[in-house]
Amino acid sequence: MWSLPSQALMAAAALLASLPSTLATSAACNASALNTTVGLYPITVENTTVFDVAKATNRGVCDIGRHNLMADVTIIPNVGQTLVIPAEVCEPDNETCLLPDITRTRDCINGGPRLYYTVNGDTLDIVARRLNITTESLMSDDTSFTADEVLAPGQYLKVPLCSPSECVIRPFTLEYGVYKDYADKYNTTVGQIMMLSPTYNYSTSLLTGAGRPSLDLPYECTILSSNITVLS
Repeated sequence: MWSLPSQALMAAAALLASLPSTLATSAACNASALNTTVGLYPITVENTTVFDVAKATNRGVCDIGRHNLMADVTIIPNVGQTLVIPAEVCEPDNETCLLPDITRTRDCINGGPRLYYTVNGDTLDIVARRLNITTESLMSDDTSFTADEVLAPGQYLKVPLCSPSECVIRPFTLEYGVYKDYADKYNTTVGQIMMLSPTYNYSTSLLTGAGRPSLDLPYECTILSSNITVLS
């Protein structure tokens, strides 16, 4: 994790926020008036979301997410973390990195892993959305949480598995983007990628020039029989 003295970080954030800026919109955008500064934004207040940072800096939440190689922009950063703020653009992206809130019908995942490690801001509904399974499938008899109750970070949830099924797992380097980009490309889920690298959240390596994060990618996750048992 790249860090600077707190005073320098606060000064960088203040400069970034104070520079003249035109709200970037697709209509009548004056590109010459955009704030093209690439800067740093320190998280100093608990429960500051990436959406809050995007609003404060007039950036798209997905633009911020991809420049920070985030697992998921809905994960709430910890106090003390620092986010890279990309240049302002005429068409800020606030949609393409978000998982769609669709009706989910699956009650187990193919292949695994078995355990999901909770992160800041998680609820059972958010976790289920990342895994593309029903929220009810995570609400087993030994789970007393409601669907929208915020879970404490750092605990493990047992995820129901489809049996028999399997995944291929291979290492990959996160060059640019968010987990959803890779999940869409390789027909896997954001949650399963998170489960294989449970403590990874984001990286500032695009700004610092450090090596990109190397992670594990589950793909080709398939059932192996027409007769499936759910291992809850």
